[in-house]
Amino acid sequence: MFTWARRKLIGAFFLSLLFGTLTRGETVLAAERILYIPLDDRPVNLAYTVDTFKKAGVDVVTPPSELLSSASRKGNPDALGKWLQEEGPFAEAAVVAADSLIYGGLTTSRTHELSEAVLNERVKVLLDFKARHIDIPIYAFATIMRSPKWSSAPQEPQYYAQWGPKLFLWGALRDKKAMGQLSRKEDKKLAALQKEIPVSIQEDLLQRRQKNAAVLSQLYDAAEAGTFDYFLIARDDSAPYSEAHHDARSLLQGRKKSYTIRSFSGTDEMGMILLTRAYYKARGLTPLVYGFYAPGAGKETVPDYEDGTIAHSYREHVWALGGYPAKRAKRADLVAGIYTPQDGVTRGADGMSNTDVVTLGMTAFLDQAEAYLRAGYAVGIADIAFGNGSSKGLIKGLFERRLPHSDEPMAYDLASYAGWNTASNSLGYTLGQGLMARHMLSQERKDLLNVRYLDDWAYEAVVRQRLRAEYTYPNKWQEGKFTPKEKGILHTALQKEMKEQAFPYLGQRVDDYTFDLPWNRTFEVSVVKKTLK
Repeated sequence: MFTWARRKLIGAFFLSLLFGTLTRGETVLAAERILYIPLDDRPVNLAYTVDTFKKAGVDVVTPPSELLSSASRKGNPDALGKWLQEEGPFAEAAVVAADSLIYGGLTTSRTHELSEAVLNERVKVLLDFKARHIDIPIYAFATIMRSPKWSSAPQEPQYYAQWGPKLFLWGALRDKKAMGQLSRKEDKKLAALQKEIPVSIQEDLLQRRQKNAAVLSQLYDAAEAGTFDYFLIARDDSAPYSEAHHDARSLLQGRKKSYTIRSFSGTDEMGMILLTRAYYKARGLTPLVYGFYAPGAGKETVPDYEDGTIAHSYREHVWALGGYPAKRAKRADLVAGIYTPQDGVTRGADGMSNTDVVTLGMTAFLDQAEAYLRAGYAVGIADIAFGNGSSKGLIKGLFERRLPHSDEPMAYDLASYAGWNTASNSLGYTLGQGLMARHMLSQERKDLLNVRYLDDWAYEAVVRQRLRAEYTYPNKWQEGKFTPKEKGILHTALQKEMKEQAFPYLGQRVDDYTFDLPWNRTFEVSVVKKTLK
C-alpha cells in the first residue's frame, strides 16, 4: 500500500542523499505511525517515552493499559501478541520489548514459572509478526536477566530476600573463575558459598538464567536471519564480574559481529533509544552526536550497575539510536555533556557526598556546556556522577547561570537533561530527548526538562529520602504494599515536599505539575503536567 506517509519517507530519503546529515535547527515532517510495546507501565518506559515523541509530532500507538505489566498485575503476553498482529497492517514501524511479549514484562522475566515450551511458542509469535508484515521495520529489544547486588524480593525470586548479596557474590566469583581470573582466596570463598547457599536455590537460579539465555539465543538467531531490522540485548543491572556478564559473554561467543545487533548496559531507556532510531531511519537521516566529559576520570569511568566504561556505553547508545559518534562538535546535531565523578567512582545520590556545593569540576564542565550553547549547538547533559538521582551541585549551577539576553536559567537552554537511576538510563534519555528536541516547540522541550528536574533532582536526589525517613522506615511500611491509608498520607506529603524542594529553582512552574507513586512504592515517582480545563 503506497500511503502518503510512505511518499514522505521516499522524499526524505532523497533529501538526505542531497544534504546528508541534519543541520542545527532543522525541522522535518511528522513521523509515521509507530507501534510501541514497552517493558511495563512505569513512567520511564511508557508515559515519559511516549510523551517525548508525541511532542515531536510522532504518532506512537501503545497497547491498552490493562495488557501491560503494572504494580498490581502481570502483563498479558498472549493478548499483546494479538494486539500487535491486529495493529500491524496500520503501522509504519514497530518498537517491541520482547520481554513483554514473552514473559509479560521485566519483573516477570525474572520471577516466572513458565515452561520452555510456552516460552518457545511466545518467541514464535514475535517472529511470525515479521513474516506477516515483511515491509514493516521491527526494532526489538530483550534483557539479559540482571544480577542485583541486594536483596530485592519480590522483584526477584523470593529467596533473594535472604540470599541476595551472597547470590551476587557467588555469581561474580563464578564469572571470574570462568574467565580464569580467580585468586586462591577467591576460590576458597566460592567453595564456601557453594556449601552455604542451598543447592535448591542454586539450581533454581541457574535454571532461570538458562531459560533466559535460550530465549535470547533464539532471538539472536532470528536477528541474524533478518527477522528484526535492529535488535538490542540489554544488560540490566550488571557488573564487570557477574552472572549477567557471564551470560552476555556466552551469548556473544562465536557470533559474527553485526551492525544490526548490539548488546550493552541499560534497560529502561531502550524504548526511547529505538523509537529515536525508528524516527531517523524512516527519514534516511544519521544524526551526528559529539560527547565530552567532566574533568578527572571522565570516559574511563565504570558506573555502578554496569560492566563497562561510560565511553563504551556512550558509543553503543549513539549507534543504537541510528546516530554516529562525531570526533568534533563542528557538525554535531547534538553535543552530549556527560558529567562523570572526578575519581571515576559513581555513588548513590542519597549519600553524604551529594551536596549543593558547585565544585571546581562542575564549574569547568558547565563552562564547556555554556560555550557550546553560546556557539549555537543543541546541548544535552547526562548527569551520571551519582546513581539514582541528580548531582545537587550541578543542578544548582545550571539554575544559577544565564546566557546573554536570556530571561531564564541556563537549565532551560538545554536540549535535554537526565540524571535518573543508572548511568545508561540517563545517557539514553539525554541522547533520545536531545535529538528529538529539535522537532518540538520550545515550550514542549522545556516541559520535558521540567519533568526531569522534578523527577531526577527534586524527587530522586532529595524528596524520596525524606519520605522514607519520615514515614516508611519509622512506621515499617512495606514497599510495594502500602495500604490505602498509607498511600494517602504519602501522596499528601509528596505534593508538599516536591513543591517545597523545587520552588527555589523552578518557581511557579512547579504548580503546573502533580506527583504520584505509580507502583505503590517510593522507588519511582510519576510527574504529570496538569491539563488546562
